[in-house]
Amino acid sequence: MMTMHYTGGTVVMANDVAESVLQYARALAATQESDVLYVPVVTDTGVLTTAEFLVGPASQLLAVPLEGVEERGRDQDVIDDIEKRTRMLRPSVAAVRQVPRDSFSFDHDQS
Repeated sequence: MMTMHYTGGTVVMANDVAESVLQYARALAATQESDVLYVPVVTDTGVLTTAEFLVGPASQLLAVPLEGVEERGRDQDVIDDIEKRTRMLRPSVAAVRQVPRDSFSFDHDQS
């Protein structure tokens, strides 16, 4: 579990959720955009609930490991959604394969 420090407060969330939030915040900062995320968190009383995060270029997030606490609130659908949003912000890069000129063969006999 991770304690996420955010805007003067803290919330506790699963490691993978925290990591995806941090990566998305980084991508948003690079594009000067913001978004709202709904992520599972664990309250001070141990209740699993959902928190809304406004994440953008001015977000100052700090995630610190929380030792000795059972991992809770890991939601693969939430992680997949955040990772999809992150990928959509990053430019696609086309890979160009270099083929040596002498590897082409042309059949000049066109009977």
